[in-house]
Amino acid sequence: MKQNRVEAFFNKVVSNYRVILVVCALLFLGSVMFLPKLSKDTRYDAFLPAKDSVLIKRNQLKETFGLKDPMIIAIVNDKGIFNKNSLKIVYEISEQLKSISGIDPDQITSLSTENNIVGTDSGILVKPFYDIEELTDEKALEVSKSIDDFELYQGSLVSHDKTTTLIVAEMLDSYDMKQHEVYNSLHEMISQYNIKDHKFYLAGEGAVSGYLIKYIDEDAMRTNPFAGLVIALILIFAYRTIRGVLLPNLMVLASVGIALGLMAAFGVDFFVITNGLPVVLIAIAVADGIHILGEYYELAIKHTNYTQKELVVETMVKMWRPIAITSFTTISGFMSIALSSYMPPMIYFGVFGALGVLVALLYALFMIPSAMMLLKPQKSRVFKSVDKVDKFGNIMLLLGSFVVKQPKTILISGILIIILGIVGALKLLINEDRIKNFQSDEPIVIADQLINNKTDGTSYLDVLIETPQNEDLFKIENLQKIDSLQNYIESISYVKGSTSIVDFIKKMNQSMHENQEAFYKIPDNNQLVAQYFLLYSASGDPTDFDNYIDYDYKLANVRFRMNSGEYINEKEVINKAQKYINTHFTSSQIKATLSGKVAVDTHWISKLGVNHFLGAIIALLVVLFVSAISFKSLIAGVLTVIPVTISVLFIYTVMGVMDIWLAVGTSMFAAIAIGVGVDFAVHTIDRLKYFLNEKKLPIKEAYTEFYKSAGRALLFNFLALALGFSVLMTSSVPPLNQFGFLVAIAVIVSFLGSMTLLPAIILLTKPKFFINKK
Repeated sequence: MKQNRVEAFFNKVVSNYRVILVVCALLFLGSVMFLPKLSKDTRYDAFLPAKDSVLIKRNQLKETFGLKDPMIIAIVNDKGIFNKNSLKIVYEISEQLKSISGIDPDQITSLSTENNIVGTDSGILVKPFYDIEELTDEKALEVSKSIDDFELYQGSLVSHDKTTTLIVAEMLDSYDMKQHEVYNSLHEMISQYNIKDHKFYLAGEGAVSGYLIKYIDEDAMRTNPFAGLVIALILIFAYRTIRGVLLPNLMVLASVGIALGLMAAFGVDFFVITNGLPVVLIAIAVADGIHILGEYYELAIKHTNYTQKELVVETMVKMWRPIAITSFTTISGFMSIALSSYMPPMIYFGVFGALGVLVALLYALFMIPSAMMLLKPQKSRVFKSVDKVDKFGNIMLLLGSFVVKQPKTILISGILIIILGIVGALKLLINEDRIKNFQSDEPIVIADQLINNKTDGTSYLDVLIETPQNEDLFKIENLQKIDSLQNYIESISYVKGSTSIVDFIKKMNQSMHENQEAFYKIPDNNQLVAQYFLLYSASGDPTDFDNYIDYDYKLANVRFRMNSGEYINEKEVINKAQKYINTHFTSSQIKATLSGKVAVDTHWISKLGVNHFLGAIIALLVVLFVSAISFKSLIAGVLTVIPVTISVLFIYTVMGVMDIWLAVGTSMFAAIAIGVGVDFAVHTIDRLKYFLNEKKLPIKEAYTEFYKSAGRALLFNFLALALGFSVLMTSSVPPLNQFGFLVAIAVIVSFLGSMTLLPAIILLTKPKFFINKK
């Protein structure tokens, strides 16, 4: 817009300030009223869209075999769990679980619910390992012996050293989104047990999802107010006026409230990574207010005869373009995350982050000038006169003096950072571990580590076995293929055990041969397999096998247990298992498909690296395009992206040195750092162009004017962003902690680059863009 059109526009804004303030208030209230409806989703499969083929296959598997994400209770007795007292506790907890809302009473697995398989003269006898009425210490030792003869439960239900036993409880489908309620009930239940020599732990995928909701809620209650306090303190130091603190904070409140309110209104779930969005928006949204008020107080000193309307209009005429450009470049950073990502949590983080920044821009252009019309002209104590500056202005003047004296040194330093950053990017490690969402001293982390160390582990890889005809799984050749698959995958690192229908068939065969170890194998003919199932049904419940085989004996599930949830370890297992399947399951008579948590994890985490670099490239290109169009100069666009490019490359070096993974939280830092950090470059180019091109000042004088005015405002903009993102470093959620750290470092580098390298390049190259065209 031309100058006179811009002035006319803001004259209309301030002339209708009452209507605008009412509209802004109604928009805010109308949005935040939806906040109570905001729901949380902490499931691991939330990172895949519902239409994803891998997720669809996993869901079909779960439905066919009644599989769910379990809650796992570990009972530890260092003296051994095979005694009357310990087994009584197992029974009591197993029974209590049946009455807890959300727990499927038919899907509880423990020593007191599972059956032993014993051969008799007349066939197979299926009976519980023990009856509570007959339980004695002698009977407990018999149970120990039975477990010794039942390989299936060694490691999966009882630790090999017999000090730990597990109770696995699965949830009802209707409680899939209420895992936190179930977790709280189970945690309260085991907390009531205070029995000598016994320790109780709660873990499992269901428990992780349930505990995360409480965890992120408590984290948000701490970090969000802290971020607001930090921003308020920065504004106090910047302007030392009530309006200087109040108006930017109203804009921040609107940005966060409307973004989250609309998230709730549209039924978008709140994910773990979304927990950092309010702090991010608090840090970003305040920037426009800082620049507007900074310009306002400078004008108030220069033009003491101006009315409030004249001060406000001229402030907005000078500031609308840089804050619009910086807002759109920040929006591009968020949208690049949404456009480059396949995962719903990251897509929504990008979309609603961009929405929050857009709201901040609109409130900056309309609400702040309108609100200022309710007030009288005011000077700030930090702007004492046109010529004098405070200590913050002096700091920036010293920095400007260094740039003018040492531009070549600064340029060489920038080139070195670029080289180091490229080397660092090549060393990035893509990795993820869901348990890393918690601090290492959290009870659930301790429980997870104990169960992984003592038993076969808490991470599951499922393999779906498909055959074309009913009862094809009675065929010896098919059972042998499954058995070979189990033996191979169990030989891979971190895979500690597995369970399939083959294990039950082997046990039945052994039981029918006086429990001789040599007969723990698949029988020799199909008819014998079918006969074993018939004999089992005479004294056992045929539904005992529902988790492993379908009713028609056509489909089967093999569940492998891993004691590591790290992506790099899961990826190794998946790659080797898939290679084995591709080689040994080539017949049309039997098919194997990898599924379960480990397969789902590997599927979506493998996309992180591509998403990260694609998002960064999109952000850079959009910033370049927006800046070039806004300034009507390709050179200006290129100069704009130089500081943020260096900041991202520098972070790669930091990640390599500090061994920080490129994971869910950290993978978003580049796009955000670009969108946020470019603000400094945009304001630098805009003001230097103003002083050099429009005001026709000599270079040294132009630099002095820039550093003491716009430079001072950028210093507080920098402090707001750096300290705002640093608040996330106090987060209890490690991914958010690392994300805040990386973006804060990137902001520091972007600020220093915009305040030193960018002016140095302009000083050395003297682009025509900064020379007044006559």
